[in-house]
Amino acid sequence: MDGIGTDSKTAPRSERGPLTYKWLHERVQTYITESHQPTSSRMERWSLWFGLSMAGVGLTVPSLIHSIWPAAVLPLALVCLVAEVTGLGLSVGLMLRRELPRFMRPRENHAAEMDADFVKWQALVAELRRYTRQERESRLAFVTALRHNMGERMGLLLGGIQRLGVLPLLIALYLQFRNWEWGDWAGAFDVNLLAGLLIWAMLLLYAAGWLLVGLRTRLDSYVGLLETSLRD
Repeated sequence: MDGIGTDSKTAPRSERGPLTYKWLHERVQTYITESHQPTSSRMERWSLWFGLSMAGVGLTVPSLIHSIWPAAVLPLALVCLVAEVTGLGLSVGLMLRRELPRFMRPRENHAAEMDADFVKWQALVAELRRYTRQERESRLAFVTALRHNMGERMGLLLGGIQRLGVLPLLIALYLQFRNWEWGDWAGAFDVNLLAGLLIWAMLLLYAAGWLLVGLRTRLDSYVGLLETSLRD
């Protein structure tokens, strides 16, 4: 794998310094970038957060200014609606473009890509083994405990959000648009303040849940690498 192990093969142990999670993060990030595993782009992530923030503005601000400046409710609701649909639609479209090839790719090509990724994984494991066993064992113990605690907290707060997929997002959008009719632009955000805050909280929890799932997946990668490097 390009960029992995090139310097560490020639550099003395003292120049590499101690094993750190920052070093491990950089190596894993390089592995993911050069592997065939699809990852979400920055545009996909930012468009999701943009759509959610516009939904929050549209669900709360019109309710607050309705009695103060009624004429501004319709233009503001229209702008927020277009921005919300654009942001969420772009994010979902990019996600589908990223994930669909995984289901449409022939099995033989997928197996060949797994072989190539396995070679890079083995190179990363070999570089980890250049550190002392004590360093790897201590790092593994800490990240394993951290992963367990994160799993417990995620279960209490979010449950199995990765098993629900986009269902919570669709439920939140249904609650927002269930009484909406084409042309009634202000009606898309025609909910009381409490309901708007609840819908927005659902959307934010959904996005935050996927961020935590990504962090948990990265911890799984650290644990897998460290455990593999400790096997004889």
